[in-house]
This record gives sequence, structure tokens and C-alpha cells, in this order.
Amino acid sequence: MAGALNCMISSTLSHADLLTPYKKLKGSCWKCRPWFVQQQHDGNGRRKHAIVAAAASSSSSSSSTTSTTAPPPPKTDYAYMEKENSVKLVCPVCYQPLVQTGRKGLHPLVVDASSFRCESCHKPYMSMTGIIDLTISGGAQDLEEALPSGVALFQNPLLAYVYERGYRDVFDIFNFPGYNEEFKMAQVFLKSAKGGTILDVSCGGGGFTQRFLISGDYETVIASDYSEAMLENCRGFLEKDSAVDSKKVVLIRADVARLPFATSSLAAVHAGAAIHCWPQPTMSVAEICRVLKPGGVFVASTFLLPIPPSPLAGIFTPIRRTIMQLGLPFQWWTESEVRGITEACGLVGWQSIRRGAYIVFAVHKPV
Repeated sequence: MAGALNCMISSTLSHADLLTPYKKLKGSCWKCRPWFVQQQHDGNGRRKHAIVAAAASSSSSSSSTTSTTAPPPPKTDYAYMEKENSVKLVCPVCYQPLVQTGRKGLHPLVVDASSFRCESCHKPYMSMTGIIDLTISGGAQDLEEALPSGVALFQNPLLAYVYERGYRDVFDIFNFPGYNEEFKMAQVFLKSAKGGTILDVSCGGGGFTQRFLISGDYETVIASDYSEAMLENCRGFLEKDSAVDSKKVVLIRADVARLPFATSSLAAVHAGAAIHCWPQPTMSVAEICRVLKPGGVFVASTFLLPIPPSPLAGIFTPIRRTIMQLGLPFQWWTESEVRGITEACGLVGWQSIRRGAYIVFAVHKPV
């Protein structure tokens, strides 16, 4: 056995005994596996495996000579995870409350052991890998919808993979200052939401979700996107960050134009570099207004077109709007047009910070 597996514990265990705990948790997540199998390398660069905790627990009943210095694996605190959550989910079809069966709570480790059903129309909703699918089409059999190009683009698993691994850096050509600086700007507008629940809509790979969680400023952070591939990458990034408190995050697949949250239930909604990708931006902002509490804040960033000199504006604007009707992946706006969308949806108190083509703005739901 020693030739196949250089183990740090006594050889009283069989090779199958050593691997059993690892096999049981092979598909687990949220930092479970490192407690069971660790990889090391000897002086010649060969890989060795060390069963540091699970093997000891497996051998406790059969051998009293087995010893290990590693601490026991952490216990999963299901009691904490299953506590009542402040997030009130509703059916995206009829906006009536969802009833959860099985394990309670919305923690990613809990939701896969539960299911959801609308108490009014009885439509069922499921979850997988810690992500609750609350889209209208979620779980539908043999349903293939033609998605707008801006939506279909981000369904691609390859783009989802590279989004946080280089693609997002391309945004600097539109004067986006980068995650850290953008987060600081957003936090300036989000002060009134501290201690409440924030929805990071169109969260992508989770760059802002991660920072909201690490800040400790919010009771719950909801990471939401229409793209399953993006949410999978978001979940992976959060799992790997030891500074993230996973007990405060909820992962939900949702359509921003049909949000599955109760009316007047969220302290804040954030959309970083996203609104220009929404196929129905006015309807989406109206939905955001619906789910915000009175006084709640909507903070978003996007890129803008430069305003041409007045003699050319009359010619340029109709041409640009005609091009936008061709179904391009992104919207190209002026600041007045973006502000007009928010005002049309009943949001007030426009504030903004501009850096070239980049803009971050904040508006509030009237009290």
C-alpha cells in the first residue's frame, strides 16, 4: 500500500479504508474536502497523499493505535443555515409567496435538500449545486427559447469562465476603474442600506458579491444572474475565498425583468456593468423599483456615448437609435437617456459619478 499511497498515519488501515471518507465527500463543496485529503510532494517532486482527519475517524472503532495531529473536520452548522432568512421569495409568475419543503433556509448547502412551490399557482421550483432556479422557464421540459444576443452571449460556459479571468479587464477601454475602485464608489451610495439585504443582480462571476460579503455591511447578499454558467463560476469563487462568510450568501437564478422577491423587501439593488446588457431595461428597472423598500437604493454602473456637438446631435442620435434596433448585445446610451429610464419607473434623487465613458449612478424609491 505504501507504494500507492504514502500515508501519514498507521498502516493498520487498508487502502479502501483510507479512501472511503474521501469518496463520500468527493462531490462536496464549501471547503470540506481539504480536511480529508491533502496533497504533498516529496524531495523528488513526486506527489503524496495525506489522509489527515477522515482516516482517523474511520479507524477509531477498529484500532486504538492510529494517531494523527490534525484537528477534526469542522461540523456543518445546519441549525444556523436553517434559521429563518430575511429574503422573501415569490413566484415569478404570479408574485405569490413560495413554500419551502425539506430543509429550511436559503444557504447553498441547504437548498439542494429542499424544494419550492408557489402557494397560489403551485408551480414547482428546484435548486442544484446550491443555486435556486426561480426563472419562469426553469425546469421546463423541451422548452427552447430564442434569447436576445446580449443574454445568449453570457450563457456560454467559456465566456463565463474567462469573465473574471481577464474579460472584465477589457472594460478599462470604457474607463471602468476596476473592481476595487468601482466597489468603493458603489459603497458611497449604499450607506443607507447597511445592515439590510442587498441584491447583486446580473452578478456575473461574483466580483461585487464577494466584496459585499467581505465588507460585512449587509445582513444578506443575494447573488443573482440569468446565466447558469455565470452563477456556477460565482459559487466557485466564493467557495475558494476564506474571507467570505458563506452563511450570508444566497444564490438565485432569476430574470431581472421578473424578479422573484416580495414587493418592498430589499434594502438595495446593485447592478455592476449590467444594465446595458438587459433586453428590456425599462421593465427591469421597474421590477427593481417594485422589490425595493421605500427609501431603498438602486446603484448601477454602465458606459455612455459621448454627446456630439449640437449641430451634429440631430443627425447622430437617430442613426444611433436605428442601430440599437438591430439587436446588438449592448445598449449605447447618453446619461440623459439612462436617467430618463429611472425617472419613468418612479425612482428619484439621481446622483452620479462620471469618469470618461464610465458612470455609476444611484436613485431611490420614494418613501
